[in-house]
Amino acid sequence: MDISYRQLKAFIALAEEQNFTYAADKVHITQSALSQMMKKLAQQLSCELYERKGRKIVLTDAGHHLYQEARFIVNRLDKLVQENRDRQHGYNKSLVVSSLYTLCASLAPKTLNDLKKRYPDFTFRLIEERVDDITHSVLEGRADIGINTNPNHPDLNFDLLFRDYLCFVCRADHPLAEQSEISWEQAHQYATIGVSPGNSLRTLADEAFSRVGLTYDPEFSASHTSTLLGMISSGLGSTILSSTIAGLNQSDAIRFIPIVQPVQFRLVGLITRKDTQRALVDEFALILKKHVSESTLWEAGIGVSEPQ
Repeated sequence: MDISYRQLKAFIALAEEQNFTYAADKVHITQSALSQMMKKLAQQLSCELYERKGRKIVLTDAGHHLYQEARFIVNRLDKLVQENRDRQHGYNKSLVVSSLYTLCASLAPKTLNDLKKRYPDFTFRLIEERVDDITHSVLEGRADIGINTNPNHPDLNFDLLFRDYLCFVCRADHPLAEQSEISWEQAHQYATIGVSPGNSLRTLADEAFSRVGLTYDPEFSASHTSTLLGMISSGLGSTILSSTIAGLNQSDAIRFIPIVQPVQFRLVGLITRKDTQRALVDEFALILKKHVSESTLWEAGIGVSEPQ
């Protein structure tokens, strides 16, 4: 069996585009050449890889399996090529990651530790920054990759990791502590502590309250998560934070309760510049995604109703 890199690239394009014309354009070959290439691939694997439904291509079970494996193989080969090019031009033996607090205190260090074991002579830096600062750090080249909300910037790629839900945070002896979920009206009644204005979590909370006709004007405010949790523990009040922070909370005296109607969340992912490509950045992303898939950081957001 002699399956080529070119065949796998073409099959990936067909699986993603679900159309021969678009897939052929994507890999810069004619439609008839793509058709012959896919016919040969199916013969080599002795199975049907897709079905035609009008102009649309639908993968079979065998096709879905091949798609997953082909992506892994092609990505790895692409990385090897990039690594060789990097070595020829003097490989940059450093990686700078700019991240939100919750990932800075959890999965990002684990990922960098894994990379450090693989590349002990490399230099790694992890910077904790706010949303806007992360975006600027990546755009201006101070950071190679950012862990951030989606900046929707034309010069940046955004690769989604997970949804980070807003939760009501209170002491275990609070009247709402045993609720499985609460409404924004209930949160408004008790959330006397707020994240400082300008923070992305505060902006999300303000938007959610506005949607139900309420204005959020907490009596107390603070910028740092540790300060907010300390204020709650001392009995000063309750607040609204994100579900990922629940994974960092080591105290049984604090409860994180999903807020619904509406569910409010932010999309957290990896941001990189579109005009740069580094194998080490790709490797960091791959390892981080593995840690994300194994993590329970956003446990407090599990079970909430999806937004309509």
